[in-house]
Amino acid sequence: MTRLVLGLVLIALPFLELALLIKAGQIIGFWATLAIVVSAGLLGAFIWSRQGVSVARKTQQALAQGRPPMGPVLDGAFLLLAGGLLITPGFLSDALALLLLIPPVRHKVSRWVVRRLAERAHVQVKTFEASIRETPSQGSRGADQVQGPVIEGEFERLGEKSRTPHRDKDDDRV
Repeated sequence: MTRLVLGLVLIALPFLELALLIKAGQIIGFWATLAIVVSAGLLGAFIWSRQGVSVARKTQQALAQGRPPMGPVLDGAFLLLAGGLLITPGFLSDALALLLLIPPVRHKVSRWVVRRLAERAHVQVKTFEASIRETPSQGSRGADQVQGPVIEGEFERLGEKSRTPHRDKDDDRV
C-alpha cells in the first residue's frame, strides 16, 4: 500500500511542480521565476560541493573521539538530499529542501528515520560460554576451562539471493 502511494506521489509531483512554476510565472513574471529557479539550483550545487568534504571530516572526528559516526553521516546525507532537491527545479522541492537546511528539523527527520529503520530491523544475538577441554597431559585431568563469551550471529545482505537454503542451527541436533 505504501509503495502504491509513493508511486502515485512520484508521478504526480512533477505535474504539480510544473503547474506551480507556470502559475508563478503568470504572477511574478517569467524572468523572476527563472531567477528563483536558477538561484535555488546554484545554492543546491554549492551545498553539494561543500558537503562531501564536510561529512568526511566530521565522520573522522567522531571516530577519533570514539563516538559512532551515525550523527554526522545522517546529517550530511540529509544536507546532500537538500542540495539535490534545490537543484531540482520546482517550488515544492525547494520548500522541502529549505526545511531540511534547518538543523532542528533535520535532526527530527533523522531521528524519525532511524526509529523507523530500527522498528523494521530484525536483530538476534546469542551468546555462549566457550570451554576448552584440556588433555590429561596438560595436568588438569580433562577439566573444562572457560575462555570467555562467544558471540554467534547471522547476517543477510539485503537485495542478494542466498545460494544455499537457510538452515537453522537447531536442525543439526539429533
